[in-house]
Amino acid sequence: MKYRNSWEIRQLFLDYFASKGHMVEPGASLVPINDPTLLWINSG
Repeated sequence: MKYRNSWEIRQLFLDYFASKGHMVEPGASLVPINDPTLLWINSG
């Protein structure tokens, strides 16, 4: 088995879904810029 680093695994994952017609969007921060009111991020 070939050793892969985290960047290679991530790229393989994104390439797989892109090959199936999905769009790959750039990452974004969960914390809004310059928003002092944000106290908690609820994930579910």
